Amino acid sequence: MSPHTAPALRAGTWTVRSGRTTAAFEVRNFGFNRVGGTIPVRSGAVEVTGGEVTAVRAELDLGALDTQNPKRDADLRKPNLLDSGARPDMTFTSTGVRRLGDGWEVTGELTLRGTSCPLTLTVERDGEGVRATGTLDRAPLGMRVPRVMVGRYVGIVVDAELEPPR
Repeated sequence: MSPHTAPALRAGTWTVRSGRTTAAFEVRNFGFNRVGGTIPVRSGAVEVTGGEVTAVRAELDLGALDTQNPKRDADLRKPNLLDSGARPDMTFTSTGVRRLGDGWEVTGELTLRGTSCPLTLTVERDGEGVRATGTLDRAPLGMRVPRVMVGRYVGIVVDAELEPPR
């Protein structure tokens, strides 16, 4: 194996262990503070064909979003932001996967509030799972809040433990 080639994966559907998978986010607040939190990953799968990742999908539970600040969490769940009371799910579905060094670049669509926007994640193997990182531009999602209050760009880190195919 060369230093720039990830080992081949077993073919089949690798499933996300939901209790052992976290999606964390960080966004600027009032232009200079950084606010972070987590959103539980309810389910997910990674399709592998011929040793290569061919598709990725995940579903997150917006109703369980946690920033360690109950008032902020309640504000984020309101209709003008995440609208999690009416639409509690956020989904990611890949539209393309390509090898990138020891990992992959996964392009796809993030669906939230009935709207989709593009999202690209850089994915690396991490022990028994993977770590995916990316930056979400929240503007296309139609959240009505001044950018000075909540920044336009949201950093994302997903640490997913995967169950191999049987």
